[in-house]
Order: sequence, then structure tokens, then C-alpha cells
Amino acid sequence: MTTESFLRAVDEAWRPARAAGVIGGAPIQELFDHAAGFIPAAFRVHSPTECIDVGTGAGLPGLLLAHQLPSSHWTLLDSSERRCDLARSAVVASGLGSRVDVVHADVGDFVSAGGGRRRFDFVVARLFAGFSETAECCIPLLRVGGSMVVSCSRDALPTWESTDLGRLGGVFSDSWVVDEGVYASVEGVEGLEDRFPRRAASRRRKPFQG
Repeated sequence: MTTESFLRAVDEAWRPARAAGVIGGAPIQELFDHAAGFIPAAFRVHSPTECIDVGTGAGLPGLLLAHQLPSSHWTLLDSSERRCDLARSAVVASGLGSRVDVVHADVGDFVSAGGGRRRFDFVVARLFAGFSETAECCIPLLRVGGSMVVSCSRDALPTWESTDLGRLGGVFSDSWVVDEGVYASVEGVEGLEDRFPRRAASRRRKPFQG
């Protein structure tokens, strides 16, 4: 499927998601370009294999990234069954069902249950949560040497750059600001403590600070 036909099919499949407020009103090309901003330069040469989009909603940006990284396999993870249904419809429309799976689960449970811990080469999060929740829940998904990229505000970027992520098995590696958005990257390293991610109540009571 060409990129043009892929975008047309996905845009049509996302009509219910737009109507439900799961996806905003940005044009599909703008969403596609923003998704491209998640891809580190190295992945343009050596594409990751196992990838996950945390808090995917209707499949954004993971489904668009799956098209842009044709040798990758994706897990689209969300805690809402309704949003997962919307994502499944988009996956079918995209023609990428052979390498894109939609999983309905809380990310903390997904990691702790053994399904995702240290499994992924590439982790992305677009609008999942604030810094503390995103860091604690998502970094433990990373394999050593893997990359996590988050889309964040300019105000949040210094927190990603300066916080010690070692106990989560990560280290800040890069950031970039382009027309499409602001992105921060974390590399997976040794040192992930067994207790992370903690239960949701513990994370709310004492957010991760490094």
C-alpha cells in the first residue's frame, strides 16, 4: 500500500475516533509528520524490531510509525477497551494486521506481569501521562540499548534531561526540537530495580523523582 492510500484508509478509519474526541482535528498528514519526529536518526538505518506505543488511544502514533518502519512489529497498548476497539479498526484498515497487535492492559500491569519487561527495542509515548508516570511505567519496557522517545512540551524537556533515570534502567540520551514537535529520548541501560514500576497507588502517593 502506498503512503497516500495508507493515510487515506487510516484517516477514514479514524472518523469515529475523531468524533469521540480520541484524536483531535489535525489533518492526517500533520499527524503523520509528527509521528515521523519520534524516529531517531539511527533507526532510519537500522530499524527496530519490537516496538510499543504506550497509551496509543486509537493507534496514534504507533500505527503511523509501523508504516514508516516497515520491518518493525508493534504493540499498541491502552487501558481503555473502547480506544483499543478504535485502534483495531484502524489496524484492519491499514493492512498492517500481520505486524501490529492491539493490547488492552494497564501498562504497569503489562510490565509487572512479565509481558513487557525489558522486551522492546523502541518505546514511544505521545500523550500518555506526565513525566513521573511516563518514566516509571515506560522505561522498564526497554531492552538494554533500546530507545524510548516521548513527545513533550518545551517546559518538560529540562526534567527529562536532568533527572537520574538509572533506577528505572534508563539514561537520557538526546532531545530534538523540530517543526513537528519536541522530543526526548532515553536509552535502556542496566540497573532496572525489581520494584519498578510500583503499583498505581504508590506512584500517585510518591511520584518518581529520580
